[in-house]
Amino acid sequence: MPSRFALSERARTILSRFFVFPLYFVCCLFSSAYETFPYDRVREFAIHQVEISVPGAELEIVSLEPAWVSGVEATGVRLRLPQEPGEERRAEITIPRVYARAGILSYLFGTTDVVFEVETDGGGSITGEITDATSGSGDEAHEQTRVVAHLQNVDLRRIGIIRHMLGIPVEGTVSGDVDVTLADELDATVGNITLTISDVALGDGRSELMVIPGSAHGFAVERLAAGDINLRIDIEHGVGRIQQLASDGEDAQLLGQGTVRLLRPFRMSALDVLMRVNITQAYRERSDRTRAIFSLVGLAPEARLYQAPDGAFQFRLTGALGGRVMALPAGSATFDH
Repeated sequence: MPSRFALSERARTILSRFFVFPLYFVCCLFSSAYETFPYDRVREFAIHQVEISVPGAELEIVSLEPAWVSGVEATGVRLRLPQEPGEERRAEITIPRVYARAGILSYLFGTTDVVFEVETDGGGSITGEITDATSGSGDEAHEQTRVVAHLQNVDLRRIGIIRHMLGIPVEGTVSGDVDVTLADELDATVGNITLTISDVALGDGRSELMVIPGSAHGFAVERLAAGDINLRIDIEHGVGRIQQLASDGEDAQLLGQGTVRLLRPFRMSALDVLMRVNITQAYRERSDRTRAIFSLVGLAPEARLYQAPDGAFQFRLTGALGGRVMALPAGSATFDH
């Protein structure tokens, strides 16, 4: 008995000609493109673009391979930043694995959507999405980029650029969320940043730090526990205002306030943050070394410019995020809270 669902010869012919064969062709096309895509050239292009964007930087990618249909996966990524005058070595960042996938359908609506996953050295991760969109047309066109990211247990000890900037080892793990939209128009630049840096500690008793401004010699800094640092920034009209920047550690308490003026490109963003570091008396008297350091600091005229009336150290961070950030003395400054 013939099946009630049997197709006629004409129906089978139409189905094969207009559905099965085109589908097979499309599958072969995607499979061929997937396997033969010149990923080595993509890697060279990425390296070239980074070196153009950051003159003097060097990017290495051990392997770049396809991942799913519209994704790539890079392993063994290492970025060396430009060497500044007077620096003995270059700062670098090592990333074991980076995965990125572009949204194909988003292109149909005039946007660029990239989902990414970064595996940081030390077992942490950063996952999120970057979306580029253009509103308006012609002279009225405006571009904006939205970055949404979730950080999970990013180990500061494994980020060489941080030790390079501070000159001493830094411990701690960063977790939290970032949701920022950067736009050509300042009024359209909005967002928020909420991060917690857990178990922060500086120094290891061996690495030297220039604790006295203008001194020709540094001092080995004993390990200083600063506790958990909580940071929250709300961004409106292109200005990020620090709503919370504080810690209450065993050896030191930190407090900060100020603004970050966000611009496109991001490296041009300007920083203006007042920081206060109150080091406990127990830490100052922990050893002969710490007692000697704080005795010398108290005698140095340059260092006294950084000291508040209650003995805490205060400084103002200013400069462009993509350039040189300076720590200026601010011992006489007062906090709003």
